[in-house]
Amino acid sequence: MIAPSNNPIPLLQSPKEKIFALLLLLSLCALSFGVKHQQYKVFLSKKPLELHAQVLLQYPKNGHFVLKLQDTHNNHFYITSEEDIKDLTHHFVRAWGKMGRCSFWQFLKNCYFHTLKLSLENKSDPTAPWRAFINKQHQNLLMANFYRTLFLADPLDQRLRQVVVGFGVSPLIAISGFHLGLLSAFFFYLLSPPYKFLQQRYFPYRNRYFDLMAVVLMALFGYLILLHFQPAFLRAYVMALLGFVLVYGGLELVSFWLLGLSALLCLALFPNLVRSAGFWLSVGGVFYIFLFIKYMPKMPAWLYALLFNAGIFILMLPLVHFFFAPFGATQLGIILLSFVFVVFFPSVLILHALHLGGLLDPYLLSLVRLPLHLKSFFTPAWFLCAYVGLSLLAMRFFWAWVGVGVVGVGFLLYLLIL
Repeated sequence: MIAPSNNPIPLLQSPKEKIFALLLLLSLCALSFGVKHQQYKVFLSKKPLELHAQVLLQYPKNGHFVLKLQDTHNNHFYITSEEDIKDLTHHFVRAWGKMGRCSFWQFLKNCYFHTLKLSLENKSDPTAPWRAFINKQHQNLLMANFYRTLFLADPLDQRLRQVVVGFGVSPLIAISGFHLGLLSAFFFYLLSPPYKFLQQRYFPYRNRYFDLMAVVLMALFGYLILLHFQPAFLRAYVMALLGFVLVYGGLELVSFWLLGLSALLCLALFPNLVRSAGFWLSVGGVFYIFLFIKYMPKMPAWLYALLFNAGIFILMLPLVHFFFAPFGATQLGIILLSFVFVVFFPSVLILHALHLGGLLDPYLLSLVRLPLHLKSFFTPAWFLCAYVGLSLLAMRFFWAWVGVGVVGVGFLLYLLIL
């Protein structure tokens, strides 16, 4: 049985290899952004266009409805309707109209589409059966919405969003690399006993770890499609796929180059990710995880895990508050709640598989009623640039790593005083 190498070699060894890989992916990114710009020029046409899209979100505002659409090229648009329409969330529609004034930079995120006519398309959403499966197990609509967000990346209800932000568990609820890791471990250990039984009798020459991880990655790719290539999960999946190849090729897994090349590959495939907060926070989270692993010495596992959770929370604060303003002392709870989530996520997954998904609803609903006190603060752009620059220096210099830690702790204290 062939096992991964115990002495992995660097992903890219020579400067020439690094430059070649970087230039190749940058060229692919440039090509991808060029194609996206051609799409943008089509929408600049003065003639009305037909837009085929799926409704991602619908909500009332100032006496009319606002709908967020995603077209077949992964472009996002907002439209409004003065009519009293039913909830079209997750339905496929055809909109006839023109794009409003919108720069290419804004187009990479979303633009307004002036709709002259809106009609439903005869096309079913592949996630609809899964949503119905979850909804049937919950009498309370908030709890159904919570689990649809947890499993299918649906938008979270405003009342639940305040609670999730207040307790600082947004990174746990929003599907990301943490979920990919938990799902990988869950399915690996679920499939391991039957595979081991068959392997011992019929194909003892096979590598059990390699085969099981290949099956798990194929299953997770199906989940990625189901999630419509959700940015954070996409980044995590690309890294997991590359990591799988690297480990069994005897190459180094914990590598800043791997993270950088994975991010560039994601941008080459989906250029809209350049405007995705979730994508950049996901990349930043893995970056600081690698920094932590690089510099933290060996210690008891429980202490390392505790410092790991606390460290990543603190180091990510300047990045998080560049995109999201709310902060409260209760958000420090994520340091311990991360341990709870490792048990909670696979447990509720099993409960839903057994049609017992509503078992924990009374306990979770009690948390919704707790009073939370939040303040708002955005990280200034100049501060973020300086912090990111210091973080990049920390890849090579220990003094920069110490500086990043000092700045992170100082930022946390400032928020607590604020």
